Amino acid sequence: MEFGDRSRFAITLELDSDHGGFWLFGCICYWIAGEMVGRYDVGTSLRDVLFQMKYILGDRGQRICPLLLHLKKERVFALILAVLDEASDEIYQYTATDFLPARFDVRIPVDVFDSWKIFLVEGRGEAKILYKRIESSEVLETILAVGEFDIIFNEACIYLERLLNAEIAGGEEQQSRA
Repeated sequence: MEFGDRSRFAITLELDSDHGGFWLFGCICYWIAGEMVGRYDVGTSLRDVLFQMKYILGDRGQRICPLLLHLKKERVFALILAVLDEASDEIYQYTATDFLPARFDVRIPVDVFDSWKIFLVEGRGEAKILYKRIESSEVLETILAVGEFDIIFNEACIYLERLLNAEIAGGEEQQSRA
């Protein structure tokens, strides 16, 4: 199943034919500006993906920081990475002091995304996804509409919830027959 537009931002996920019941083994990746981000060829538990997605969903609408959007992508990326690594709090020159910078991190923390850093910063009129492979020095950037990421992300999350609920209901049905 695919959600979004690969040329902008999309999420592709697929359940394995032998998906292990409620473990929901399968594949997932992001598409950012036509580039696959993540290791779709490596399976993972989509149930674990779903649980981790809830944190990112909880931050929707709370990544607004227009001052960061005016900086070069490398600078924004470095500021976010530094505060998340607890190496610098310089980012607070551009945000409210009570802002939670972890909100910018939209990489689902599961193994298939381990070699990537992915941040989302929103302003009033646009949003930017900044991303790079860990071993690369090049920061990539894609412009989205404000809320576009969250809509697509939410659709994928709802789909995974339906799959999980179907597996749970099927398991309960089998237990009641036993």
